[in-house]
Amino acid sequence: MPYEERVSFLTTTGRIGQVVETNRYSVKVTSVSSALAVDTKNFSGQTLKVKAAYLFLLVNVSATTVRRPMDLSVSSPPVLLAADGRRYNPTDRVDQSLTLLSKRFQPGLWSSGVLAYEVPKNAVAGARFVFAPSAGAIPVDTSTPEAEIDLGLTPSAAAKLISHTPAYVSLVNKTP
Repeated sequence: MPYEERVSFLTTTGRIGQVVETNRYSVKVTSVSSALAVDTKNFSGQTLKVKAAYLFLLVNVSATTVRRPMDLSVSSPPVLLAADGRRYNPTDRVDQSLTLLSKRFQPGLWSSGVLAYEVPKNAVAGARFVFAPSAGAIPVDTSTPEAEIDLGLTPSAAAKLISHTPAYVSLVNKTP
């Protein structure tokens, strides 16, 4: 086996709206939206508005585990994979307590939340969502599954999403 295959994850693919099942967890992207600005909380709990340098792509995700509780890792979070191969991590400008990064996934119970990515407009068309929870203390566990979800952002769908982007979306008052 080539080196790239030996150190890569086991990838299961799916589409937006579809439950993607692996041997350790199931994940579903329920919707994708965009915004030019979102609100967040600062360290003292005050709400403040942050503007995107480019565009906030908001991915609503639900997930559950099969056997053990699972947390997402801030050091290797779910990423947005652009058609050209660039990877985007969730923005650090939105308080993690408002996102899926703050959730603990329990066996048989679905947890939902949003992940906010700051991306240039040219990265929206063809973007895919890659959910790969941390392998834990094992540096490279090649049996760790990842789910790659096609967000359905064809060039025309991406253009429509971008053209209908609201100036502001509230994340603080949403209850996942």
